[in-house]
Amino acid sequence: MKIKLPSGKTENLNIGSITVERLLNKLAISPGEVLVSRDGEIIPEDTVLYNDDNIRIMQVVFGG
Repeated sequence: MKIKLPSGKTENLNIGSITVERLLNKLAISPGEVLVSRDGEIIPEDTVLYNDDNIRIMQVVFGG
């Protein structure tokens, strides 16, 4: 699985299948602070991810 992190760094993980929520926990990223997309489409936390997925984790910016 190719993962682009909010820092811009890219990681490749080979972990079989995992939910978005479990992936974020594994990476120590708070789910409330990011959006996750697969192939350009925002996906919910209960989505199952697979090794051939391209994932992007984007930091949500708050402010007014």
